[in-house]
Amino acid sequence: MTNNQSKTNWRKDLNILVPEAHAIGSVGVIRSLGCAGYRVHACSRDPKALGLRSNYSTSSVVCPNYADPKFMDWIQAYIKNTKIDAIVPSDGFLFAVQPMFKSISHLMPIPKDEVLAYRPFSKIDVNQFMKKTLSEKDYLRYIPPNFVIERGDDLPSVMDLAEIKGPYYVKSDRAYHCKKLEAFFKRVETPHSALITARHVLENFDAVLIQGWVGGMKAASAFSLHNGRVLARSGVLGLRTAPHQGGMMSMRQSWYHDGLFKETLSWLRAMQWHGVAMVECKWDPTNDRFWLIEINSRFYGYLHLDLYSGVDMPRILMDAHFDRMPKGIPSQKIGVQCRLVAPHDITNLTSKFRDYSVSWPEKLISTFRFILDFFNPTMRADLLYPEDRKLYWLQWLQIFQSKLKSAALILKIISTRLEK
Repeated sequence: MTNNQSKTNWRKDLNILVPEAHAIGSVGVIRSLGCAGYRVHACSRDPKALGLRSNYSTSSVVCPNYADPKFMDWIQAYIKNTKIDAIVPSDGFLFAVQPMFKSISHLMPIPKDEVLAYRPFSKIDVNQFMKKTLSEKDYLRYIPPNFVIERGDDLPSVMDLAEIKGPYYVKSDRAYHCKKLEAFFKRVETPHSALITARHVLENFDAVLIQGWVGGMKAASAFSLHNGRVLARSGVLGLRTAPHQGGMMSMRQSWYHDGLFKETLSWLRAMQWHGVAMVECKWDPTNDRFWLIEINSRFYGYLHLDLYSGVDMPRILMDAHFDRMPKGIPSQKIGVQCRLVAPHDITNLTSKFRDYSVSWPEKLISTFRFILDFFNPTMRADLLYPEDRKLYWLQWLQIFQSKLKSAALILKIISTRLEK
């Protein structure tokens, strides 16, 4: 037996459930834990989920929809029958199992206190926590201008909203949805549109957050925390987003910013967080200022960049969950670039062509860069992962099939109208 085999041998009988196998972050978790030697049970409501087809998945299962009354009985039976030793929760899964949280919380590397476990998943609760915890000076420095409105409250006036810079981001959380089924997010351009949207949201949510615009680039720090100890950390700078006006980082680079790491870590410790968390910010390089956008206390969309740059966050967190603590914090290789080509980097490009404010020279330059990145030997792709590259081609196939179905539907509609 080799040294590597002896180190991973203890993991071979441990069953780890990874829900949301359709999400790119969960695909990264499946690959990390499967490569480490764990028995990975990939799970998704979508039978076409890429993670179900991963070579690193020991078992793949399609579960009932979270809103289906059968889900609770199904998940309890699956945990028992397959002898699940741990679960890597997503936000959707965590809210789906909230009625049975106490009975399964020991399986998840998160706080065992329900309030502490669910708070970071709410942008509204995080905002209110920061308002109570930070000094007024720090709150104004790190938190974008915003209004939190609860159902029954008076809405701010157009003049009130006009005092903060637009565009405006209207948000609410699954925790505030009347049935805890979904979150809400929409970008609007004017104060009037923000108020109309907020009024609509409050029909189904108990509270809404209207957040103003702040400048800069997308940037984030991520941590794996165990009883307050930092097991691993990583940093990322967003080079492109989908859409280009702001959104998920479709192309990113591993990055280090000492001030960002220290400040965001202090926020997580103040929240008594235990587990993985990614703190997403906007960073303005002109004045070295950053703003908190949201906390993702789950594995995140750019996880593959961590894996490519030497920070195996899922394996480190799961090892610690089984009391196998790492000897030190792994060093991240800085400057590694990675992108999620389909659909997000494609969305970045197409959004520029739809945006009349983007000049044609800039559109052509963006197209040229997009194509050149396919031939860049140092550019990594999320789904082109060693010994699991088929997921990259499956993603392209699914997108192609979707486009064919859309084209066929359009042709059918045109044909029907011509016949009339």
